[in-house]
Amino acid sequence: MADKEKFSRAFSYENIFINKLKMEVIVANVDNLNFDIETLLEEQVGAQLLPFPGMDNTNCPFRHVRGDRTVVCKHWLRGLCKKGDRCEFLHEYDMTKMPECYFYSRFNACHNKECPFLHINPDQKMKDCPWYDRGFCRHGPLCRNRHVRRVLCTNYFAGFCPDGPECKFMHPRFELPQVTDDKILAQKKHGVVCHYCGEPGHKITHCFKMNPELAEQNAIMSLSSGGPKTQLPRKDTPGYTPIDMKAGRLENIVCFKCGQQGHFANRCTKGQFAFLNSMLNNNNNADKT
Repeated sequence: MADKEKFSRAFSYENIFINKLKMEVIVANVDNLNFDIETLLEEQVGAQLLPFPGMDNTNCPFRHVRGDRTVVCKHWLRGLCKKGDRCEFLHEYDMTKMPECYFYSRFNACHNKECPFLHINPDQKMKDCPWYDRGFCRHGPLCRNRHVRRVLCTNYFAGFCPDGPECKFMHPRFELPQVTDDKILAQKKHGVVCHYCGEPGHKITHCFKMNPELAEQNAIMSLSSGGPKTQLPRKDTPGYTPIDMKAGRLENIVCFKCGQQGHFANRCTKGQFAFLNSMLNNNNNADKT
């Protein structure tokens, strides 16, 4: 009878609802027991001194692995990383965190059967189209982003979904995505205007309408000034006259093919191995003297 009263007293209304005791406390209470591990921890039995007291992390002989590093350092794989623990990449051989294979990402093929790098499917790297997720994308199948068909959640569309982000259906987003139109990108790309032909998309140094003499003159003037390239007059300006290629300091230019001054290597007429003849002539002159 005493055990029965004790058991009924433990499952009383006060312990369950007022004191809010857990079931394991009611059934098997261990507050009156004292385990050996508790005594050892309180008295610090068997505790020893630190192996390196008073030493900071700069002289620590062990590695300090940070959890925010998710990609293996490609320089560390070849033994060429100079940053050590300060490197922002991972210094351990983990096949799941290897960098992406350049050949597979560039040519969609890698012929190395033992390639240690990751081969990621290009479809997995594509971002979801925000306009398609919103309801409609004007680019259709020509869109550079990924269009994924999903089933609309009727509860979310009505106003509330009890499953929240764990819902297996699609919760659409109705805010407008950021504008990344191709026209805006084209305007940024064609923001540079050539000072020679006046057409956008390239600089005067890469103008295909400029004759080679003017291109060489522009290079000579930039070398002599030691600063940015001098702006040449446009061909549609009034009073425009071609500049003589011999003007400036052409005599300071040394051809690396023949070793003589006065012309560039692309204007050299003595062949590709003309420097060998100059070396032989210098040796013969030295022997005669």
